[in-house]
Amino acid sequence: YDATIQRGVQSFQASNGLTPTGIVDKRTLAALNVPAAARLRQLRTNLARLQDLAKNKDKRYIVVNIPAAQIEAVEGDRVVSRHAGVVGKIDRQTPLLSSTIHELNFNPVWHLPPTVIDKDLIPKIQDMAKRGQDALAKYSIDAYGGDGRKLDSSKINWASGAARGLTFRQQPGPENPLGFVKINFHNSHSVYMHDTPSQTLFGRNFRAASSGCVRISGIEHLAAWLMAEQGWTAERVLAMKKSGERLDVRLKKPVPLYFVYITAWATEDGVIQFRRDLYNKDGIGPIASAY
Repeated sequence: YDATIQRGVQSFQASNGLTPTGIVDKRTLAALNVPAAARLRQLRTNLARLQDLAKNKDKRYIVVNIPAAQIEAVEGDRVVSRHAGVVGKIDRQTPLLSSTIHELNFNPVWHLPPTVIDKDLIPKIQDMAKRGQDALAKYSIDAYGGDGRKLDSSKINWASGAARGLTFRQQPGPENPLGFVKINFHNSHSVYMHDTPSQTLFGRNFRAASSGCVRISGIEHLAAWLMAEQGWTAERVLAMKKSGERLDVRLKKPVPLYFVYITAWATEDGVIQFRRDLYNKDGIGPIASAY
């Protein structure tokens, strides 16, 4: 295992979305074991997907590639901003969609969706209650009844099914999972793009960890690009982050948005890139989703 082999392994890792350590770990070995015939089928499948995406004539748009967990701002057929992302878990998949971004919420209030309430919040509340802790107080989350009135968390029976029917909101702050900005677009899946206080997730190879929404690294640059035509600068966006001020801004000219599923493509230097078939949409079985 000399320097030449090590460089070859690093090159392979980089072209498969893995950290180029040069170490043949479990993920690298799984990627190496994907047969050439399966890769050829992926290339053919993704050629059709790319051709479909290329039909759009938008001069300025954003594309989210779900398997790559990558977000790109495109202007004049050139990528002007590229960001690592976090996408939906295998059991809470980020949907494929086409929409337009119409609004940004700075320092937003988080309205917890039903899936998060049922699968994450209520179990967390029940677990902490056993230890005499109040999860709602700890995370600055408020509970509301059907009449819209704020409830005293200490008087709620968390073991009853009725608790899952309550409404929950989390105020802006360091614990708010939306971070300092939320990007809205019309869709039937109740998903959106947003900042996150959990920045360490962006350094992982495997970044399918959300409930379907898309978290974006360096989102302040994307927000500034979206609002540049309205006179916003990167400095102004960062000032909103620092101030904590609540502000909703509608885009005068909505920006097209595409959530796509591309697991294979070629870069300008001719290197073929492959990514894990995260949601098994390529039709080649689990062999290409094992890493």
